[in-house]
Amino acid sequence: MMMVISGRHILFSSLILFAPLMVMAVEYRWPPLTYRHVYVKNNLDNGTILTLHCKDKDHDLGVQKLNYQEEFKFQFKPNFLGNRLYFCGLTWDGNLHWFVVYNDRRDLTFCKDLHWSINKDKPCLFNCDTQKYDCEYNYN
Repeated sequence: MMMVISGRHILFSSLILFAPLMVMAVEYRWPPLTYRHVYVKNNLDNGTILTLHCKDKDHDLGVQKLNYQEEFKFQFKPNFLGNRLYFCGLTWDGNLHWFVVYNDRRDLTFCKDLHWSINKDKPCLFNCDTQKYDCEYNYN
């Protein structure tokens, strides 16, 4: 037995599938599945090299060595589940630190581009609303 699907059924099904995405697009500043950009900048003392290794559960971005004032950039799309989580291991002066550089729960509605400044005491994230760095984050 062959089932016939009318144009009305296709339209209705499409609306049901895409309605949550449309609600999210209104709630957020940009479409939720657009590329996000993360920048990590070495703002340690002049002459201090920052060794950086960022990854999530599926993507290893490799080891980067940044001189003072250099930055590393990567991009990705948030996923449908809203559970994307990137973290970075940082090494300088023989000490290892790490922090969460992107978390969907924390950052999905934040600035589209995340600009991190790596300082000796803590990482700071640029706030696109206030145009200042927020230094409320800590290394683990």
